[in-house]
Amino acid sequence: MQKIPSEFVSKVTHDLKTPVGNAMMYADLLTEEIRMLMDDNPELRDQLESLLYYTGNIRLSSSKLINYVQSWSYAYQIEDGVFEERKTEIRLKELMDEVIARNDIFIQTKSLQVAAEFDGARETCQADQEVMALILDNLLTLLIGMAPNNGVMPIRVTEEDGGLMVRFVAPNAAFNETLIEAYCGSISIKEQVAPSQGILKPGGYALMFVNIALRKMKAAHGVDPEGADQRSFWFRLPLS
Repeated sequence: MQKIPSEFVSKVTHDLKTPVGNAMMYADLLTEEIRMLMDDNPELRDQLESLLYYTGNIRLSSSKLINYVQSWSYAYQIEDGVFEERKTEIRLKELMDEVIARNDIFIQTKSLQVAAEFDGARETCQADQEVMALILDNLLTLLIGMAPNNGVMPIRVTEEDGGLMVRFVAPNAAFNETLIEAYCGSISIKEQVAPSQGILKPGGYALMFVNIALRKMKAAHGVDPEGADQRSFWFRLPLS
């Protein structure tokens, strides 16, 4: 299969953002209208809350699509050597809390408990803010989708081996060979556009972006072996 150039992927990504962004905008407008109706008609609160759930789901699902295509675009740019990293000091704990909050509808639907726990670790690091947000969101989205209802999904952050260790404690369903290879194997997104063995399992392409982005950041990453107390998908951000 002929390789797709990163420039083409970037243009497609840009074109997709406009219609998807419109869907998000109209979802926001509908949400505002529904809230006004709730204020004016308290007797209809139960029915209108259902509509709020639907508009919120539309907005969140639309934002996921934008995140996926942006992740795909960045992965191509990184592999082509044209990605321009914009490294700044980011407030990692605040960013994690924001990502978790944005996924609140999906989290509530499964009655999950998700929280970022900083065990004495510093709460800032040097990284590209947008890329880090995509890394966190892609990992969280995958694990929410695979988690059983009423589960607990902590994200633990500690300082280990001169770096900031981030562990996404994952459900058992996430630990299959395909997803593990996508996350930490020597893999290229271009070679997987039409894999000979069929489409990757759900979440595979998102994990490939995370893998490629973390390699670009020179961040060690992997999966805890079988037998660990709580298996996780982890990465260690360099602090220097």
